[in-house]
Amino acid sequence: MNSYEKESLFKNFIIFFLLLEAFLIILFFEFYHSSLKDYKQQRYKDMEVCSYTLKCKKYAIDFANKKSSTLYKLYDANEGLYAFFRLPKSKKFHLKLLYLNKYYKEDKKALFFEFFWKFVGATFFLLLVAFFLTLYSLKPIRKALKINDEFIKDILHDFNTPITSMVLNIAMLEEKEAKNPFIKRVQQGLDTIVLLQNNLKGFLHSSTTQSTLVDVALLGKERLLFMENIYPGINFVYEKKEKLLKLSNKDLLIRILDNLLSNAAKYNKINGEVKLTISKNFLTISDTGKGIKDVRKVLERYQTEQERGVGIGLHVVKKLTYELGIMMRIESELNVGTEVILNFGKLEGDG
Repeated sequence: MNSYEKESLFKNFIIFFLLLEAFLIILFFEFYHSSLKDYKQQRYKDMEVCSYTLKCKKYAIDFANKKSSTLYKLYDANEGLYAFFRLPKSKKFHLKLLYLNKYYKEDKKALFFEFFWKFVGATFFLLLVAFFLTLYSLKPIRKALKINDEFIKDILHDFNTPITSMVLNIAMLEEKEAKNPFIKRVQQGLDTIVLLQNNLKGFLHSSTTQSTLVDVALLGKERLLFMENIYPGINFVYEKKEKLLKLSNKDLLIRILDNLLSNAAKYNKINGEVKLTISKNFLTISDTGKGIKDVRKVLERYQTEQERGVGIGLHVVKKLTYELGIMMRIESELNVGTEVILNFGKLEGDG
């Protein structure tokens, strides 16, 4: 199960469970108070019987002035439950029967725990119900995603043959006509196709995270020069303030940088600028491009604000930075530009 599927499973499970649990709480609250009311009615009936026989355990017997007492009504007070009953042949007093508070508290406690353990059992049952409802609701979505991934895999497989053929033919043409500008342009287009192919592969598969000591500053400079060949109309600037050596996966870092630099150049203005800056624990890529309206949205799968592109580049970057333990922050302003800050502070190394 992929990370986005796990996230979807967790969020849907929480929603299902909380809705069912809220309903269960209301239901048990009503049942408990209804049972407490029935308990008091039963206690009052016992008092009625006791008022005739006067043989009552746990009850205290007393007398109350008729003027200050109301007959046949149950009272719930600090001293316990009590009621007043008619006292034969007495014109001044009523009979008062009191169910002592210590016994009343014990009964309420027993009733509460009876419902509490039933509630706990029902909650565990709802956990299972919510989990299976979540799995059932996600089943068609997972099926659709599987079909989509298989379709992309088939396309990637079909790409291999023509790409390999173009690489070989361009290599042979370069040997014959090394200075031909048309060959260079075709090579630039082919480099872009290979970059897109790598994005699709990274989108479909989890990558190895075997770490080596990487000179991030040097790698950034190399990828900047690589992009400079693909986008000759953009001014690429490199600035190194500090060294940056970190234990990480070089191949994944290349894919992160290529995606960010490619986006910075692709969605830039004519004769715009892309700047890569290295400082202590930070790599920053800034551009003078169109900017991003909703940063959170473009980080999600298949989301793009531009007319071209399928919206997986930044999603791949988000996935890979998370996998490597690199913190990423994006700041953008429409028609001004975008700045992407990669924080390598959590990685071991120097710089």
